[in-house]
Amino acid sequence: MISSSLALGLGRTSFQSFQNNHRQVARRWMATKAKDTGSMHLVKAGLPLILFCGLGVWVVANGIEGKNKERDMFQGRISKSERQHLMEKEHDEMMDKLNRVVSQDFDNTKRIERPEDVLARRRKEREARNVWYRRYWRLLRGQE
Repeated sequence: MISSSLALGLGRTSFQSFQNNHRQVARRWMATKAKDTGSMHLVKAGLPLILFCGLGVWVVANGIEGKNKERDMFQGRISKSERQHLMEKEHDEMMDKLNRVVSQDFDNTKRIERPEDVLARRRKEREARNVWYRRYWRLLRGQE
């Protein structure tokens, strides 16, 4: 290498200064490159891995906790508050009432009377009542 630099007409001192400058620039470039790639590598690969592992642990923990809680409730291991016990008791009673109504013959095909029919039926009943009262009144007064 020295011979090629001498052949180009560069002096020994100028070649050494070039070599020193080249080494310093290379060291700086390598140092910044190493720092940049290390920090970027952590952001690009490390952070998603850490987030994935953390979220995975959280999801599995919540899933197992919910499963265990539901199993304990089903088996009656969890004590209930007085209010919650009363609410469940009322709920069971209402469901029993509903089941009794459904178990009876419930005819939902029964015709609903029209308002005109209801009014006509009431008018006839009223007239029949009034006719009887009128007859009784006439008997008392002696008009018949």
